[in-house]
Amino acid sequence: MVTVRVFVADVEQPGEVAQTLVQRAQAAARRFEGQARVELCGLDSPEATDCGAGVEPTVAVGDMVLAVGGALPAGHLVRAITLALEDA
Repeated sequence: MVTVRVFVADVEQPGEVAQTLVQRAQAAARRFEGQARVELCGLDSPEATDCGAGVEPTVAVGDMVLAVGGALPAGHLVRAITLALEDA
């Protein structure tokens, strides 16, 4: 199982870019039929500390940070999930 994490300052009210990233991540994860999941995490969470996330939004697939402070194309998420599954 691969986890895609979107890190935000406020989990209850993520910004517009973060919401878009969550939607893209969910769409990408659905392509892998239960092998990938998406989590929305706060910047103050232990997971954020582990991967060095300090800016909203930050996107990580497994332990690899893909984007910091901006949007990310869905294709990059799909490719990153594919690579993470191959490495698992």
